[in-house]
This record gives sequence, C-alpha cells and structure tokens, in this order.
Amino acid sequence: MMNAMQMPMSMPMNSQMPMMGMPMMMATMSCEMMDDGMLCTMMPAAGMDMGMFRNSAQMMQMMMNCGMPMMMHCANMSMMCMSASSMSMPMMGAMMPVMGMPMPSMKCVMECSVQDDRMLCKIMPMAGMNMDMMKNCCALMMKMMNDCGMPMMMSCNGMPMMCCTC
Repeated sequence: MMNAMQMPMSMPMNSQMPMMGMPMMMATMSCEMMDDGMLCTMMPAAGMDMGMFRNSAQMMQMMMNCGMPMMMHCANMSMMCMSASSMSMPMMGAMMPVMGMPMPSMKCVMECSVQDDRMLCKIMPMAGMNMDMMKNCCALMMKMMNDCGMPMMMSCNGMPMMCCTC
C-alpha cells in the first residue's frame, strides 16, 4: 500500500486545465511599460489560426464590453482587468469571487483593440489603485513570463480564454 506521498503526481496536476475541453488560444505576448500603464501585444502562437485568434480576441473584447472581469493569472499572481465602461456598474462588489486565500489582486482598467494580426491591450490601474504598485505587478509578471518561462492564463468571467507565453 503506497502512502499518499509516493503516489504518482501525473494525474491530478492537469486538473487545472479548463473543463470540457474549452478551446484555448495559445498566444505570444510582448509587453512594454508606458507612463500610464502597460501595453501588451498578443499574437497567435505558432500553428494557431489567425482567424481563430481574431475571433477569440473579439469575443474577449465583447465579453469585457458586457462588463465581465478579465483575470490574468501568472503563477501566484493575478490581475483583474475590466473595461472602463463597466467600472460604473453597481454590482462590482458582489461580482468579486474570493479565491479562499487572500490573494492580492491588482485591479486594472483594460482597453483592447483587435488589429489585423494582433490584439493590443492597454492595462492601466483602476481608480484608487497605485501606479507604482501596478508597475511592480507588471514587472513581476514580465519577470515570470520572460525570464522564468511561466505561462499566463487569461480567463474572462471564469472562462479560460488564452494562454500567453513570451
């Protein structure tokens, strides 16, 4: 009889993947800091269909226009982005799911625009959020992604949308 420590870990580890075989867009992302926020450019990863990527990006844009929060997770960090127009929605407080542990979540305003072969996202701190803190968060995220090769997951209202690597 094996004890729990010796059990092969291969199976439960991938249970974090999206359920029901959700179509995941794999994208490459490059970010640059600007004075008032961070600009991310996403392009479809090798082997990904441009049309699919565009549709996916448009869907993401539409979801954000409907006031759904967009979460960006990278390792132990999460950033929550919303479109500027949905900031004024009264339900804000009730919509925030708490993930069980007090995980500091940077709240941002995000504007997305879909171009021919890429998606541009501009992320700026939300009112009441500190710009320096935002810069720190972005620096950490870039470190994790660029130097440490960690992927970033983007999910919209709980639905996994994209997996970005540098």
